[in-house]
Amino acid sequence: MAARAKQLHAHYLAAGCGDLERWARLVKEYAANSFLRHAALVYSKNLPRQTHHLPLIPVLLKAAASRPRWPGLSLGRSLHAEAIKVAFDSDLLVGTTLVSMYCKGGLLADARVMFDGMPDRNAVTCNAMLDGYAAAGDMGQAEALFVRMGSWTPVTWATLIRGFADKGDMEEARRWFGVTPVGMRTVVTWTVLVQGFVAAGDMEAARELFDAMPARNAFVWSSMVTGYFKAGNTDEARAMFDRIPVPNLVNWNALIAGYAQIGCSEKALQSFYAMLEDRVKPDEFTMSSVLSACAQIGSLEQGRKVHEFINQKHILKNPFVLNGLVDMYAKCGDLAYAWQIFDSMQRRNTECWNSMISALASHGQSDEAIQLFSQMECSKQKPDGVTLLAVLGACTHGGFVEEGLRIFNSFSVYRVVAGVEHYGCLVDLLGRAGRLEEAYVIVKNMAVESNEVIWGALLGACRVHANREMSERVSNEINQLHSDHASTNDAEYITLSNILAESERWEQAERVRRKMASHGVEKTPGCSSVELDISENKLYCRQ
Repeated sequence: MAARAKQLHAHYLAAGCGDLERWARLVKEYAANSFLRHAALVYSKNLPRQTHHLPLIPVLLKAAASRPRWPGLSLGRSLHAEAIKVAFDSDLLVGTTLVSMYCKGGLLADARVMFDGMPDRNAVTCNAMLDGYAAAGDMGQAEALFVRMGSWTPVTWATLIRGFADKGDMEEARRWFGVTPVGMRTVVTWTVLVQGFVAAGDMEAARELFDAMPARNAFVWSSMVTGYFKAGNTDEARAMFDRIPVPNLVNWNALIAGYAQIGCSEKALQSFYAMLEDRVKPDEFTMSSVLSACAQIGSLEQGRKVHEFINQKHILKNPFVLNGLVDMYAKCGDLAYAWQIFDSMQRRNTECWNSMISALASHGQSDEAIQLFSQMECSKQKPDGVTLLAVLGACTHGGFVEEGLRIFNSFSVYRVVAGVEHYGCLVDLLGRAGRLEEAYVIVKNMAVESNEVIWGALLGACRVHANREMSERVSNEINQLHSDHASTNDAEYITLSNILAESERWEQAERVRRKMASHGVEKTPGCSSVELDISENKLYCRQ
C-alpha cells in the first residue's frame, strides 16, 4: 500500500494533477500507512488553504498520535493551530482526536485543557481522556473523571480496570471488575483482568478467571501461554496452547517466543515448522523469535535457511528482525556477515548497536567494539545498561583497564545506574590485570549487594595470580555470604579447591571437595554442539 501511494504521488506530480479530491485521498493513504511526513507534505503543499476540509485533520492527528512523541506532537500542535484558524477546533471529532493525541504524547495538562474547553463531549471523548490518565498511572484523576461521566460504555470499564492492573493494584482492579454491570463485561474486560494477574505473576488467579470466562479471544489465550512460560511451567504453557480451538498467528507467536526466551530453542524451531504446516503465515515477530532460537543453538545452517525464508516470503525487516539477523550470524560465527547487515541498516535502534558491540567483544575484537561504542555515543541512540555491559566486557577481554574504568565512572553521564552485573565485569577486568586489592575494595564498597558470582570471579583471579592471602580473604567473604545456607555454585568450590591444591594444602582441598559433595553440588558438564548431515548432536564432557 505504501509503495502504491508513492507511485501515485509521483504520477500526480508528473501530470500536474489539480484534482483536489485525489490529493486528499493520497493524504489519507499516506496517513493510514504511517507515512506521516509524506502525508503532511501533501497536505501543506498540494491542497490550497481554502480547500482544507474537516475529514483530513482528524486523519492526520490520528497518524501523529501513533508516532514517537516529539515528531508526532510537533505536527499535532501545528494541526491544532490550523483547526483553530478555520474554526474546526470546536468540532466533536477534531476535539476528541486532539484529546487523544495529547494523551498519547503524555501531555495530560494540554489534553485536559482541550477536553474542558470542548462545547460538546461524548463517551468516546471521555474515554480518550480516561485512557490518558490510566496510561499515566494517575488513577485518582481517572476515578474522578469516571464518576463525573454521564454514561459509560464497555470501553470505559475496561480502561479503568486496565489502569489499575497496569499499576499493579490488582485488588482495586478486581474490585472494579466486580462492580462492572454484567452487560458491560465484554471479552475485553475479562481479558484485561486476566492479563493483569499474568503480569503480576499470579497464574492461579489468572487461571481462575480464565476458566470462568464466558467467551475467549486470541489475546487471552496468548496471555495465558506467555504467563506460564514466564512462570517456568513449560508443560502447562504447551497444554494451554493445545487447548486453543484454532491457533492464529498471535497464539503461535506466543508459543515460539516463550520457548525461545527460556532457552528451549529446539522446541521453538519445532513449533515454527508446525506453524508452517498449519498454513499460518509468520510475521516479523515470529522471525525475530526464530532467529533468536537459531542463535542459541549456534546453528549457522538453520540460521541461513531462516534468512532465506525471510527474503523469499518478503517478511518485513523491521529493527527486531535485522537485530535478530546480526545476533544470529555473530553467535553462529559469521561475524563478517553480521557486520555487513549492521552496516546496511538505515536506522539503528539501541538493541542493534548492542548486538553488534557484543558480537565484536565476544569474538575478541575489543578494539573494534570500543570504536563502535564511540560511534554510538555520537549517534542519536544513547547507550543503556546492556550497551555498557557489552563494552565493559570488551575492555575486559582486551585488557583495556583504564578505558574500562573511564567508562564505568561515566555511568551517570548516560543516566545508567550500575547493577551487580556491571560491578562483576569491572571486578573481572581488574582481577585479570592483577589489581586484586583494588577489585576487593570495589566489591566491599559496592552500591548494590554483592553476590557469589562477583566473589567467585575475584576468587578465580586470585588463583590465576597465585595470591593465597587474597584468596583466603575472598573465601571468608563467600563463607559469610552463605552463613545461613550452603552455596550451590560449583565454580566456587572447584576454584577454591584448585587454589588450595596448587599451594599443596591437600587436606583442605579435599575438605572443600567433600563439602561440595555433601551439599549435593555437581560440576556442570561442558557441552559442545556438532552439526552432522543427519541431525544435530550434542556432546557432553564430564570430569
